[in-house]
Amino acid sequence: MLKPSVPHALGASLFSLAVGVVPVALAQSNTTQISANGLTCFNGYGYTLDGGDYRYTEHHEVRRIDGQITTWNVIYIGRQGRVLAKKHMDFSENPTVPVYRMIMPASGYQEGIRHQNGRWRMARRESADAKIKTKAFEIDKPMAADAGFNILVQNYFDTLQAGQMLPFKFVAAGRQSVIDLKANKTGATTFEGRPAVNFTAKLDMFLVGWFVSSLKLTYDPATRRLLEYRGIGNIRGRDGKVYPVRVSYYSQMPQAASAHDAPAASCGSTDADWNA
Repeated sequence: MLKPSVPHALGASLFSLAVGVVPVALAQSNTTQISANGLTCFNGYGYTLDGGDYRYTEHHEVRRIDGQITTWNVIYIGRQGRVLAKKHMDFSENPTVPVYRMIMPASGYQEGIRHQNGRWRMARRESADAKIKTKAFEIDKPMAADAGFNILVQNYFDTLQAGQMLPFKFVAAGRQSVIDLKANKTGATTFEGRPAVNFTAKLDMFLVGWFVSSLKLTYDPATRRLLEYRGIGNIRGRDGKVYPVRVSYYSQMPQAASAHDAPAASCGSTDADWNA
């Protein structure tokens, strides 16, 4: 029987699991000091998986109380400083399945999870003038949604490090589906010259239409922080479809991001209205 390990550092990003995968932002750099009571802020830098072209910066602001994440805000800044998407997550109802709302201002696309009167529902709206579609689901542990995926991985980090397979369910609001996933350790690597470990999550049928065989995650084994994510992102292109990305949580802002007016990794570096 799988048992969760004690979380060492509960930071996460997107995965912002877009389709809501992951994805897409699930971590902070090794130089970021985590605040047990207050805000911790960091950036992730998104590139196309094929070609490595810079596309956007994820700016994360995570609030904790007594070491536990309560709210998590993300703004996605594209080239020329254009706001691509905004997301607000609330973890007060469940530590790995947040109530959240993500909106893309240009198209009006919206997705998220609601929890009212004890009932859980995922929601999606294709455009500003479209109707919101919802679908009910039940919490079935172990389960994650959006950035809660990172927290789930951290909770079971010892299990994965020991070479055991971790089966779990993922709530993909953007696909109006609950998907069966399996995560496992796939080897060791380095990131910015430091030891790192690779985990892979296979989404089975979910990825058949995305032409992506798996989601690949790189973690710092000492801090359990996500360092890099490779797989489906949660930002949609001009054709309305999400595309494969690499999101790297570098300790320093890359020149490409700086050249496109990316916000600093520090708290308050944007004036975003997270609930807009």
